[in-house]
Amino acid sequence: MLRWRRQDPNTRISGQIAVAVITERPVEEIIQRVGHSHRTTTRELASVLGSYGFFCPQRCVRLREYEDLPKLAIAQVHSVRSSHWHSVAIEDGRIFDGIWGDAYGFVEWPSDFRITSYLPISD
Repeated sequence: MLRWRRQDPNTRISGQIAVAVITERPVEEIIQRVGHSHRTTTRELASVLGSYGFFCPQRCVRLREYEDLPKLAIAQVHSVRSSHWHSVAIEDGRIFDGIWGDAYGFVEWPSDFRITSYLPISD
């Protein structure tokens, strides 16, 4: 069972937070492996996950309408009204969002936020 991690909403490290949640490693360690503390690319996240023994593609999969998310993933959440996007960890349908979520996997996103794609992960 994954453990939720809080994210300072003034930072842009949601990808690093999502990887820290999935790998159960300290956020500082993930930031060091990624090489920076700002927005990440899917390839950066996949590379760090791979270094911990997880398997995932180098590109996100577009979420189709009525499609179920995989058991374990990093999902990209986009704002319909702006260019804002955010990464979250997913496990068994629970969403681990360090800004808009809680330790139980519940989120309260702004009304225009949608999961648009995901990076399926297996170990």
